[in-house]
Amino acid sequence: MLMRTFGNVDELFRRFESDLADLFGRTGIGSSEQGRLLPRMEVRRTDSEFVIRAELPGVDPDSVDVTMQDSTLRIRAERRVPADEQGEYLRREFAYGTFEGSVVLPTGIDPEKLSANYEDGILEVRVPFEGPKAVKVPVQVGSEEKPALKAAS
Repeated sequence: MLMRTFGNVDELFRRFESDLADLFGRTGIGSSEQGRLLPRMEVRRTDSEFVIRAELPGVDPDSVDVTMQDSTLRIRAERRVPADEQGEYLRREFAYGTFEGSVVLPTGIDPEKLSANYEDGILEVRVPFEGPKAVKVPVQVGSEEKPALKAAS
């Protein structure tokens, strides 16, 4: 009896800890204001592109949708509960539903140059950009006429 009570209390704390972490976004799989799941994401910048990676384990590749509007890249996917499973769940921690995340990128990105690849539960979106162009400024050496300094009034 006592062992079962400890087991129940342990389970209660484990659930509370998980829910609390989700509330503060520490696990990366939490609910947003629309009830959608937030995928874990990382954004990396190189000299020539942004690389956005999102964890979408168990997602059907056909449900993955990547769009770019203005300067916002949106990633949306859905993981459905398997319909053919039988039996009673004794523990269920997988997140099912719609995953949605967005990244605001600098202006001037050409949406036609984006590429996306989904493999092993990771979606990788590559966003090429042109870095700041170096412009050579001519330097004039000396001048025959020097501007006069004006006194402050």
